[in-house]
Amino acid sequence: MKHLLLIARLVFGAWMLLSGLNHFFLHFYAEPAGHEPLAVQLMSALFHSGLINVAMGIQLVAGALILIGFFVPLALCVTMPICVCAAYWAVILEHEPIGALLALVAVALNAVLLFAHLGSYRDMLKRHALTAGESDGADYRSLFVDPRGRIARGPFIAALIPLALVALFYHFIVFGRSGQWAMIVLLFPAIVIHARRLHDMGKTAWLLLIAAIPIAAGIWLHMFAPPSDLKRPVIFAALALSALFTLWGLLGKGRGDTERRAAPATGRRAAG
Repeated sequence: MKHLLLIARLVFGAWMLLSGLNHFFLHFYAEPAGHEPLAVQLMSALFHSGLINVAMGIQLVAGALILIGFFVPLALCVTMPICVCAAYWAVILEHEPIGALLALVAVALNAVLLFAHLGSYRDMLKRHALTAGESDGADYRSLFVDPRGRIARGPFIAALIPLALVALFYHFIVFGRSGQWAMIVLLFPAIVIHARRLHDMGKTAWLLLIAAIPIAAGIWLHMFAPPSDLKRPVIFAALALSALFTLWGLLGKGRGDTERRAAPATGRRAAG
């Protein structure tokens, strides 16, 4: 098995390196342009846009890394999407038997080498991985995904800041339906942190329905309904109620806030 993997690595690395060198420098063989209409259109778009240079540049660098043994797991990861796209072009669009077979062999070699380095990807395959600075009790999932539990005022403010910045980005930079749908997606983490803040304040998260109903109505009127006189007042009501809940979370007292203030005092009394 060891020798077979070594052969696979040498063949695949040399293949990727030669593809990149042929595209940029050597021109030993003609690159496929395609014969079927869709295959020709896609390849033409890749060449005219210059995106083919990006793909071939990745192949050139990755092939060299695989051959010399530097960052091999990373190089195998970045080549897999290119190999899969090439196989799709050859098998689905072009239907040329030899090209399709070669493309599938490249995918197979890449996959075999990926599995051979599976130990290097073990941390990447964790179901709930932690980002730098996170701990098991305070991570992205517990803050923005799970509405159960509590959140003190400080972490609540810290969670609001990135959400607000992302919302501003989608509102002012990303136009049209894409930005609108992204704003709708952001409602979920916003609801989660407000629910956790209400729990910390000893309140039920069901109170958020007071704001959720006009928010849902405002979204429907803004995105799907024909023009109506109700649109503007409903949207303003939704924004006002949302702002009130956020202000309540910022000003309200919760158990987490009380515990944080009480902990140092308890320590001083114990020391005395």
